[in-house]
Amino acid sequence: MVTENAGVATAEEVAREAPETSIARTIVPYPRDDDKALYLGYRASGFSIREALKLVDKHKSTLSVWRRDEVFAGLEYRIPEFRKELSKEYIEIEFFRNFRLVLEKDYRVLQASLNKEILSKADHDYLLKLRSQYTPMQLQILESVVTGSGDGWNFAQFVASNPDVVELSRTDKVTVRKND
Repeated sequence: MVTENAGVATAEEVAREAPETSIARTIVPYPRDDDKALYLGYRASGFSIREALKLVDKHKSTLSVWRRDEVFAGLEYRIPEFRKELSKEYIEIEFFRNFRLVLEKDYRVLQASLNKEILSKADHDYLLKLRSQYTPMQLQILESVVTGSGDGWNFAQFVASNPDVVELSRTDKVTVRKND
């Protein structure tokens, strides 16, 4: 959507293309690609009315006109609901983004150890911790996170329904609780 204007995108075009804005706009069920949708996206992202209007380069009087549209007014009223949904989306995106980086590091360290490269002390220590993370229980947790179960994965419910769960102390010492 960025137009060629001597090779320079306008601030508005950059804002429309920014991942943060595009994600927020997908949460708000407003099937338009205009300043109203951009405004609602900014509001869902936590910007105040004044900040959102400034970012879309509109005045408060424009907002008054927009609010005459019942669909727009109804969506603006639901901004707190959209914020909750958006925060969940961002958390999931960041979790998977960071998890992907962890997996890349895991792969790099494992590959180096398999190729019999000399590992740094930090990588060797990481390798030792890494081995304890690849267990059937960890796989079950990851599957629960990835596939979700309607309302998403509930850690407290998982722990309550798995009495043999691994307990971690403050020192990260791992102990498995035995069934009595």
